[in-house]
Amino acid sequence: MKQGFSEKEALRLKWLSKNMNEHDVYMADFMTVYETLEYWGPGSESDTQKALELVPKAPSRILDIGCGKGLATKVLAEQSEAEITAVDNEQSALDRLTERFEQLGMSDRLETVNGSMTELPFPNESFDLIWAEGSAYIMGVENALKQWKSFLREQGYLVISDLVWQTDTPSKEPLELWSQEYPDIQRVDTRIEQMKKAGYQVIEHFPVSEKAWLNYYGRLEKRITELEPEMPSSTALKDIQHHC
Repeated sequence: MKQGFSEKEALRLKWLSKNMNEHDVYMADFMTVYETLEYWGPGSESDTQKALELVPKAPSRILDIGCGKGLATKVLAEQSEAEITAVDNEQSALDRLTERFEQLGMSDRLETVNGSMTELPFPNESFDLIWAEGSAYIMGVENALKQWKSFLREQGYLVISDLVWQTDTPSKEPLELWSQEYPDIQRVDTRIEQMKKAGYQVIEHFPVSEKAWLNYYGRLEKRITELEPEMPSSTALKDIQHHC
Protein backbone atom coordinates (compact mmCIF):
# COMPACT_ATOMS: atom_id res chain seq x y z
CA MET A 1 0.00 0.00 0.00
CA LYS A 2 2.89 2.37 0.83
CA GLN A 3 4.29 1.80 -2.66
CA GLY A 4 1.12 3.16 -4.24
CA PHE A 5 -0.91 -0.01 -4.77
CA SER A 6 -4.65 0.07 -4.21
CA GLU A 7 -6.16 -2.46 -1.80
CA LYS A 8 -7.34 -4.50 -4.79
CA GLU A 9 -3.83 -4.62 -6.24
CA ALA A 10 -2.19 -5.22 -2.86
CA LEU A 11 -4.41 -8.21 -2.06
CA ARG A 12 -3.77 -9.73 -5.45
CA LEU A 13 -0.01 -9.32 -5.13
CA LYS A 14 0.37 -10.21 -1.47
CA TRP A 15 1.82 -13.60 -2.31
CA LEU A 16 4.69 -12.01 -4.26
CA SER A 17 6.08 -9.80 -1.45
CA LYS A 18 8.37 -7.89 -3.80
CA ASN A 19 9.60 -4.30 -3.92
CA MET A 20 7.63 -2.95 -6.86
CA ASN A 21 7.99 0.71 -7.73
CA GLU A 22 6.48 1.05 -11.21
CA HIS A 23 3.23 -0.55 -10.15
CA ASP A 24 1.15 0.43 -13.21
CA VAL A 25 3.55 -1.40 -15.52
CA TYR A 26 3.82 -4.29 -13.09
CA MET A 27 0.05 -4.76 -12.84
CA ALA A 28 -0.36 -4.51 -16.60
CA ASP A 29 2.24 -7.24 -17.11
CA PHE A 30 0.71 -9.33 -14.31
CA MET A 31 -2.69 -9.29 -16.01
CA THR A 32 -1.14 -9.96 -19.42
CA VAL A 33 0.08 -13.27 -18.01
CA TYR A 34 -3.21 -14.23 -16.40
CA GLU A 35 -5.83 -12.78 -18.74
CA THR A 36 -5.97 -15.82 -21.04
CA LEU A 37 -5.83 -18.43 -18.25
CA GLU A 38 -9.06 -19.99 -17.01
CA TYR A 39 -7.48 -21.23 -13.77
CA TRP A 40 -6.08 -18.50 -11.51
CA GLY A 41 -5.21 -21.04 -8.82
CA PRO A 42 -5.11 -24.81 -8.33
CA GLY A 43 -8.48 -26.46 -8.90
CA SER A 44 -10.49 -29.05 -10.79
CA GLU A 45 -14.14 -29.75 -11.41
CA SER A 46 -13.84 -33.17 -9.79
CA ASP A 47 -12.36 -31.70 -6.58
CA THR A 48 -15.10 -29.07 -6.39
CA GLN A 49 -17.77 -31.70 -6.91
CA LYS A 50 -16.19 -33.97 -4.29
CA ALA A 51 -16.16 -31.19 -1.71
CA LEU A 52 -19.77 -30.23 -2.47
CA GLU A 53 -20.89 -33.84 -2.06
CA LEU A 54 -19.40 -33.79 1.46
CA VAL A 55 -21.66 -30.89 2.51
CA PRO A 56 -24.43 -32.59 4.55
CA LYS A 57 -27.28 -30.30 3.47
CA ALA A 58 -28.18 -29.07 -0.01
CA PRO A 59 -27.57 -25.29 -0.07
CA SER A 60 -30.12 -22.73 -1.18
CA ARG A 61 -27.82 -19.66 -1.13
CA ILE A 62 -24.10 -19.91 -1.84
CA LEU A 63 -21.45 -17.21 -1.46
CA ASP A 64 -18.40 -17.91 -3.65
CA ILE A 65 -15.51 -15.74 -2.40
CA GLY A 66 -12.59 -15.14 -4.75
CA CYS A 67 -14.47 -16.82 -7.60
CA GLY A 68 -12.09 -15.82 -10.40
CA LYS A 69 -13.51 -16.75 -13.79
CA GLY A 70 -15.98 -19.08 -12.15
CA LEU A 71 -14.91 -22.63 -12.93
CA ALA A 72 -15.87 -23.75 -9.43
CA THR A 73 -18.95 -21.52 -9.52
CA LYS A 74 -20.11 -23.37 -12.61
CA VAL A 75 -19.83 -26.73 -10.84
CA LEU A 76 -21.72 -25.39 -7.82
CA ALA A 77 -24.54 -24.25 -10.09
CA GLU A 78 -24.68 -27.49 -12.06
CA GLN A 79 -24.63 -29.68 -8.95
CA SER A 80 -27.15 -27.72 -6.88
CA GLU A 81 -30.26 -25.59 -7.25
CA ALA A 82 -28.86 -22.75 -5.17
CA GLU A 83 -28.76 -19.05 -5.92
CA ILE A 84 -25.10 -18.03 -6.08
CA THR A 85 -23.42 -14.74 -5.20
CA ALA A 86 -19.89 -14.62 -6.62
CA VAL A 87 -17.34 -12.12 -5.28
CA ASP A 88 -14.04 -11.10 -6.85
CA ASN A 89 -12.03 -7.88 -7.11
CA GLU A 90 -11.24 -8.33 -10.82
CA GLN A 91 -14.08 -7.19 -13.08
CA SER A 92 -12.73 -8.98 -16.15
CA ALA A 93 -13.01 -12.27 -14.28
CA LEU A 94 -16.60 -11.50 -13.26
CA ASP A 95 -17.40 -10.62 -16.89
CA ARG A 96 -16.13 -14.03 -17.98
CA LEU A 97 -18.17 -15.69 -15.24
CA THR A 98 -21.31 -13.82 -16.32
CA GLU A 99 -20.71 -14.87 -19.92
CA ARG A 100 -20.25 -18.49 -18.81
CA PHE A 101 -23.59 -18.51 -16.98
CA GLU A 102 -25.35 -16.84 -19.90
CA GLN A 103 -24.11 -19.61 -22.19
CA LEU A 104 -25.40 -22.21 -19.72
CA GLY A 105 -28.78 -20.51 -19.39
CA MET A 106 -28.33 -20.02 -15.63
CA SER A 107 -27.99 -16.23 -15.39
CA ASP A 108 -31.07 -15.96 -13.20
CA ARG A 109 -29.25 -17.84 -10.42
CA LEU A 110 -26.10 -15.68 -10.41
CA GLU A 111 -25.25 -12.35 -8.80
CA THR A 112 -21.73 -10.96 -9.15
CA VAL A 113 -20.11 -8.49 -6.77
CA ASN A 114 -16.90 -6.62 -7.54
CA GLY A 115 -15.46 -6.05 -4.09
CA SER A 116 -13.00 -6.96 -1.38
CA MET A 117 -13.31 -10.17 0.61
CA THR A 118 -12.30 -8.14 3.66
CA GLU A 119 -15.38 -5.89 3.42
CA LEU A 120 -18.24 -8.08 2.21
CA PRO A 121 -21.47 -6.05 1.79
CA PHE A 122 -23.96 -8.63 3.05
CA PRO A 123 -26.26 -8.84 6.08
CA ASN A 124 -25.49 -11.42 8.73
CA GLU A 125 -26.84 -14.93 8.18
CA SER A 126 -27.31 -14.43 4.43
CA PHE A 127 -25.93 -17.76 3.19
CA ASP A 128 -26.07 -21.43 4.09
CA LEU A 129 -22.83 -22.23 2.24
CA ILE A 130 -19.68 -20.14 1.84
CA TRP A 131 -17.21 -21.40 -0.75
CA ALA A 132 -13.58 -20.21 -0.94
CA GLU A 133 -11.21 -22.22 -3.12
CA GLY A 134 -7.66 -21.00 -2.70
CA SER A 135 -8.63 -17.48 -1.66
CA ALA A 136 -8.78 -17.33 2.15
CA TYR A 137 -4.98 -17.00 2.42
CA ILE A 138 -5.19 -13.52 0.87
CA MET A 139 -6.64 -12.02 4.05
CA GLY A 140 -5.25 -14.74 6.31
CA VAL A 141 -7.08 -17.98 7.02
CA GLU A 142 -7.72 -17.20 10.70
CA ASN A 143 -9.10 -13.76 9.80
CA ALA A 144 -11.31 -15.29 7.14
CA LEU A 145 -12.67 -17.90 9.54
CA LYS A 146 -13.64 -15.17 12.01
CA GLN A 147 -14.98 -12.53 9.62
CA TRP A 148 -16.97 -14.80 7.32
CA LYS A 149 -18.72 -16.77 10.07
CA SER A 150 -21.29 -14.03 10.65
CA PHE A 151 -22.57 -14.40 7.08
CA LEU A 152 -23.53 -18.04 7.65
CA ARG A 153 -27.02 -19.04 8.66
CA GLU A 154 -27.53 -21.39 11.57
CA GLN A 155 -26.32 -24.84 10.53
CA GLY A 156 -24.47 -23.23 7.62
CA TYR A 157 -21.26 -24.60 6.10
CA LEU A 158 -17.89 -23.23 4.99
CA VAL A 159 -15.65 -24.89 2.41
CA ILE A 160 -12.11 -23.55 1.98
CA SER A 161 -8.86 -24.78 0.49
CA ASP A 162 -5.41 -23.70 1.57
CA LEU A 163 -1.75 -24.50 0.99
CA VAL A 164 -0.59 -26.71 3.88
CA TRP A 165 2.26 -29.01 4.84
CA GLN A 166 1.39 -32.68 4.52
CA THR A 167 4.51 -33.70 6.41
CA ASP A 168 5.91 -32.78 9.81
CA THR A 169 9.44 -32.75 8.40
CA PRO A 170 9.56 -30.83 5.08
CA SER A 171 12.94 -30.88 3.37
CA LYS A 172 15.14 -27.79 3.33
CA GLU A 173 14.38 -26.40 -0.13
CA PRO A 174 10.55 -26.30 0.08
CA LEU A 175 10.77 -25.17 3.72
CA GLU A 176 12.91 -22.17 2.75
CA LEU A 177 10.73 -21.36 -0.26
CA TRP A 178 7.35 -21.45 1.45
CA SER A 179 8.56 -19.89 4.68
CA GLN A 180 9.39 -16.85 2.55
CA GLU A 181 6.49 -16.95 0.09
CA TYR A 182 3.70 -17.99 2.47
CA PRO A 183 4.85 -17.42 6.07
CA ASP A 184 1.46 -18.54 7.43
CA ILE A 185 1.68 -22.01 5.87
CA GLN A 186 0.59 -24.54 8.49
CA ARG A 187 0.14 -28.25 8.98
CA VAL A 188 -3.32 -29.73 8.43
CA ASP A 189 -3.91 -30.38 12.13
CA THR A 190 -3.02 -26.78 12.97
CA ARG A 191 -5.60 -25.45 10.49
CA ILE A 192 -8.21 -27.82 11.92
CA GLU A 193 -7.53 -26.55 15.44
CA GLN A 194 -7.86 -22.97 14.21
CA MET A 195 -11.24 -23.84 12.67
CA LYS A 196 -12.46 -25.38 15.90
CA LYS A 197 -11.22 -22.39 17.88
CA ALA A 198 -13.19 -20.10 15.56
CA GLY A 199 -16.36 -22.03 16.39
CA TYR A 200 -16.61 -24.49 13.50
CA GLN A 201 -17.14 -28.23 13.57
CA VAL A 202 -14.84 -29.83 11.00
CA ILE A 203 -16.79 -32.40 8.99
CA GLU A 204 -14.20 -33.62 6.51
CA HIS A 205 -11.01 -32.65 4.68
CA PHE A 206 -8.96 -34.04 1.80
CA PRO A 207 -5.93 -33.03 -0.29
CA VAL A 208 -6.63 -31.54 -3.71
CA SER A 209 -5.72 -33.76 -6.62
CA GLU A 210 -2.58 -33.65 -8.75
CA LYS A 211 -4.83 -32.67 -11.64
CA ALA A 212 -5.88 -29.55 -9.73
CA TRP A 213 -2.25 -28.44 -9.45
CA LEU A 214 -1.50 -29.24 -13.09
CA ASN A 215 -4.58 -27.33 -14.27
CA TYR A 216 -2.99 -24.23 -12.79
CA TYR A 217 0.79 -24.58 -12.86
CA GLY A 218 0.95 -26.59 -16.10
CA ARG A 219 -0.94 -23.94 -18.03
CA LEU A 220 0.80 -21.09 -16.25
CA GLU A 221 4.23 -22.47 -17.21
CA LYS A 222 3.11 -22.77 -20.83
CA ARG A 223 1.84 -19.18 -20.77
CA ILE A 224 5.13 -17.91 -19.33
CA THR A 225 7.08 -19.72 -22.06
CA GLU A 226 4.88 -18.08 -24.70
CA LEU A 227 5.42 -14.58 -23.26
CA GLU A 228 9.15 -14.70 -22.46
CA PRO A 229 10.26 -13.56 -25.95
CA GLU A 230 7.79 -10.63 -25.83
CA MET A 231 8.47 -9.60 -22.21
CA PRO A 232 12.17 -10.36 -21.57
CA SER A 233 12.61 -7.60 -18.97
CA SER A 234 9.25 -7.90 -17.21
CA THR A 235 9.64 -8.03 -13.41
CA ALA A 236 6.11 -9.39 -13.03
CA LEU A 237 6.80 -12.25 -15.42
CA LYS A 238 10.02 -13.14 -13.59
CA ASP A 239 8.27 -13.07 -10.21
CA ILE A 240 5.48 -15.35 -11.44
CA GLN A 241 8.04 -17.67 -13.04
CA HIS A 242 9.81 -17.93 -9.68
CA HIS A 243 6.65 -19.50 -8.21
CA CYS A 244 6.48 -22.16 -10.90
